[in-house]
Amino acid sequence: MNPTFSFRFPLPFAAVAGVLLLSSCSDSPVPEPQVTIEALASLSYGEPAKQYDERADVKVEVAAARLDDQWAVVRGVFTPGEAGYHLYSKDLPMEGIEETGRPTYLEITEGAAQSGILLADQEPHDFTQYGVTLPVYHEGSVTLYRLVRPRAGATSVTAALTYMSCSTELCNMPIEGETVAVALP
Repeated sequence: MNPTFSFRFPLPFAAVAGVLLLSSCSDSPVPEPQVTIEALASLSYGEPAKQYDERADVKVEVAAARLDDQWAVVRGVFTPGEAGYHLYSKDLPMEGIEETGRPTYLEITEGAAQSGILLADQEPHDFTQYGVTLPVYHEGSVTLYRLVRPRAGATSVTAALTYMSCSTELCNMPIEGETVAVALP
């Protein structure tokens, strides 16, 4: 799939049938805005919260931007520390495939209700490693976007991060559910 073509059309975050609005009982449903990767990338994001674990050798910067008066976007930029390393697709199961790999994933656990699907700025491709075919992003960084509806009075959100980087020969330690606080605009 050509990533340039696939992201030109407005994508509702709830484009996948069966995706539920994850919110508390006090949050009333609000129609999700139509967005594109290009529109999300052009928003003005606040100061990023940075996370780095040298065992994983991936630098992560998470920041938020206001989409409108009810919606915000949390952006995570995941960058392997060395050239030649890739990250796994956001759609990889949490336990990997045959216990190989971990998804590049960003989930909001506090301060806001996340909505719809997680979007990535690139499409994964198949990569065979240790006899297992896995969906991975091209070498280098990948940016994920998560649409959220901040809770009343919230000044920050907590994001749980999962990721793992590998080269064609070596894998770094996976990080699973590491949390970082992100200021809301």
